[in-house]
Amino acid sequence: MKKIQARVSLLSTVVLVSIFALSACSSTDNTPTSSALASANPKASPSAAIKEPTKAIEVTIMTWESPSMNDKIMASMKKFEAANPGITVKLIPAPLSDYGLKINQMIAANQGPDIFMTGNDMVIANGAEGRLYDWSAKAAGDKEFMDSFYNGVLDAWKQDGGKLYGLPGLLNTYGYFYNKKLFKDAGLTEPKAGWTYDEMFADALKLTSKKGGVQQYGLYATVDPFKLSLYSVSAGGAPFADGIVKPTKVEISPQFIEGLERYKVAIANGSMIPPTFDQTNVMSNFKAGTVAMTQQGQWVADDLIRTAPNLDWGFVPGPVVNSQSEIYDAVGWSSPSNIKNPDAIWKVLKYMDSTMYAEVLPQNPVAPAAHKDAAKAYFDFLTSSNHADVAIGVNHILQSKNVQPVRFQTTWAGKANPFIDAAWNNILTGKTPVSGLNDMVDKITKVIK
Repeated sequence: MKKIQARVSLLSTVVLVSIFALSACSSTDNTPTSSALASANPKASPSAAIKEPTKAIEVTIMTWESPSMNDKIMASMKKFEAANPGITVKLIPAPLSDYGLKINQMIAANQGPDIFMTGNDMVIANGAEGRLYDWSAKAAGDKEFMDSFYNGVLDAWKQDGGKLYGLPGLLNTYGYFYNKKLFKDAGLTEPKAGWTYDEMFADALKLTSKKGGVQQYGLYATVDPFKLSLYSVSAGGAPFADGIVKPTKVEISPQFIEGLERYKVAIANGSMIPPTFDQTNVMSNFKAGTVAMTQQGQWVADDLIRTAPNLDWGFVPGPVVNSQSEIYDAVGWSSPSNIKNPDAIWKVLKYMDSTMYAEVLPQNPVAPAAHKDAAKAYFDFLTSSNHADVAIGVNHILQSKNVQPVRFQTTWAGKANPFIDAAWNNILTGKTPVSGLNDMVDKITKVIK
């Protein structure tokens, strides 16, 4: 879900404040009890007795969002409280660092928030350890709500035969931003959803130049085994990893090698950046009009709309060989396994994933909601900002029937990834033969087993 982040207020890396231990609030109620009133007036009927007020259920939430984003979230939650007078929602401070570690410590000490922001990786790890509440029973009784999530986004939140360890909230998708003027100057047609790898590589070559001795690549993008897996699957081959939550194997298909060879050619002829290229200034150069095409997450659109109003740019989903295949990941919400008020917490979860995001996203339009009803607010903002192309493109990505993992998200990922790091770039640049993939796969397979 670069893995994110250039300027993501919604999906930013941790903007957090210090943890403090949760303590229950208590108050003294001096209202006479109904039994006392009945004693004072023995003729009073039971129906006339004054009932003790019911104490509201407090639901605590924790996010890693910025203070301004948290303010918007809580402003929406005030409306929830007004509609649900028996429930109050309290935002508790998040840790400054090591968010995941400290969340786990709080849960272990029975001091965890009722709802906390989490990512796919954390859900898989915490679910496997039994730290999370299983919402599958509630979800089964709320079919209309659950059917409104985009295809495949719930998969990474399910484990152990269908246990649902939370709800995805916001999605990160990946596509190609391009400079319309540079495409036109090169005599190229603007790419549209369904464009092919043939077209992408040809466009990149045509957009490449060395004017004034300055290398301008046609395509600023990186490719790893998971992105290359999209080529393989689209061409009818096997994916690199056979699952999102618990992959059992990795595989190098003939179609995977075919796609690899094409990327190798693009890197060798200078139409695509080499894998070690420093992309720090790519987006600033894109805004300056010197970068023709770059692969980025959809969150870049918000920044371009706000800070580059005169730049004529477009957005398109990734290319295909034959059929569509996409990668995307999510951040969302989970609850500790030992929560006390699941009915109230489920109401808050549903509100946050739907109404809250529908109200907040137009103010912070960096990502679509995983819930279709809330995602509409994000798409409407893009359309009103004269960038319906982004709305159409992102929605096209989210409608894909085939979704592949964006990375290893298992507890053993840290042991497998170094084998990719050690081999991949040298294979892409031709320093190591393609046969080196076999050794990489063998080492990862041993980790999986």
